[in-house]
Amino acid sequence: MTDNDRLFLKGLLERQQQDLFANPSPSVKMRKKMLWRLKSVLLEHETAFIQAVHSDLGRPAFEIYSSEIAVLLNEIDYVCKHLEKWSRPVRSRHIKFGYVEGIHKTRSPYGSVLVISSWNYPLQLALMPVISALAAGNRCVIKPSEHSPATGEVLEKTINQLFPAEQLRVVTGDAETAGQLTSLPFDLIFFTGSPETGKVVAEQAAKQLTPVILELGGKNPCILEETGFTKAAIREIVWGKFQNAGQTCIAPDTLFVHQSIYKEALSEISSVLVEFYGNRPEKSRDYGRISHRSHFQRVADFITQGSVWHGGEQDAGNLFIAPTVLTDIKPGSSIMQQEVFGPVLPVIPYKDLKTLFSQQLIQRDALTAYIFSKNKKHIQWFQQYMKSATTSINQVIHHAANPHVPFGGVGRSGYGAYHGYAGFQACSYDKTGYRAHHYMHTQDKFPPYSDKGLSVVKKFRKWLL
Repeated sequence: MTDNDRLFLKGLLERQQQDLFANPSPSVKMRKKMLWRLKSVLLEHETAFIQAVHSDLGRPAFEIYSSEIAVLLNEIDYVCKHLEKWSRPVRSRHIKFGYVEGIHKTRSPYGSVLVISSWNYPLQLALMPVISALAAGNRCVIKPSEHSPATGEVLEKTINQLFPAEQLRVVTGDAETAGQLTSLPFDLIFFTGSPETGKVVAEQAAKQLTPVILELGGKNPCILEETGFTKAAIREIVWGKFQNAGQTCIAPDTLFVHQSIYKEALSEISSVLVEFYGNRPEKSRDYGRISHRSHFQRVADFITQGSVWHGGEQDAGNLFIAPTVLTDIKPGSSIMQQEVFGPVLPVIPYKDLKTLFSQQLIQRDALTAYIFSKNKKHIQWFQQYMKSATTSINQVIHHAANPHVPFGGVGRSGYGAYHGYAGFQACSYDKTGYRAHHYMHTQDKFPPYSDKGLSVVKKFRKWLL
């Protein structure tokens, strides 16, 4: 990165901060106008975005539209519908001893928000935080992942042509560019990516005392009980795991199957995989590719850590790894410690839930957690055991597309949540105006204090606070 590049980034933030000084809290009408403009970008350039995401990840158009474009359009519609209500000030009055207080609360934007997005859903993860940030009245700078260059290029071209830099700007570049951006005094940083990089971003932001929202990964457990075992359940699990070639942060990471249905479940998984992608998934138009070479090698290494029940084929030249099911995982394997984030599904038998919990094979603070069961007691145990912000019963992934459901992690899976109202709150803070009207003045609250004054305070303490 050259000195001119650094000066450009610094100047970009300064331009947004100058605009903030002139108009610190845009009207609801102006915010909606920006959101509608963003919606027009998605609608008018739909084909270009689909082609770009396909170029980056080999994903089919159906997946790209349903999991990226449609989700963003629905979020914009939902936010615009409710934004006026969310933005209304809250007023209250309280009678105290000697005075009446008035409290006026509004949600105020942080200012200029830096969004650093991930490559696995390069369109959705770049723009979903922006929807929340614009709705709350912020300005934004988007740094797309360098591992999804085609999508980043279309984002840069379309958004930078339609929005002034003072409001919204896309900046492409590598990790050095991201590092330079996080060193600048943004008012809020929104990062989606790996826990390792998230720690670096949080450390850099701490130097500026900048608040951070971290959306990280996690080894999302999926438990299949004998009462929840159906072909429909297997189809749901397989679909959620292997769409986008497994590169989904909320995909089932590891499948724990009750020992009484273990072999039957494995056979059904294989059957559904053939149904979805055929006997030669490398020829399927509906199956994606690994994003980049270093990630390919990481995922390929996982396959050596167990017995291949299904799949296992690889083609490094085309970044292809077949949908793979592993059994008999070697003790101490890294696949049981690290998020897979690829098309490799470890399937592990268990005897009963309490024994499974005691073995500590499940990351309790995963990004999300799944169970397929009809046993209400077991579902309750599972929900109590997990620390995840979201637990989902008898389905996978769908909850992340619902604007009523806050999306976020806890612990190792991150902190902060967004989508819908949660996103509006995350990108704004309470700004309170306080006013007091005195109807009676008392000397007892001022020094020098007296025993009589203390008695008055004790007697009327409820009227003091």
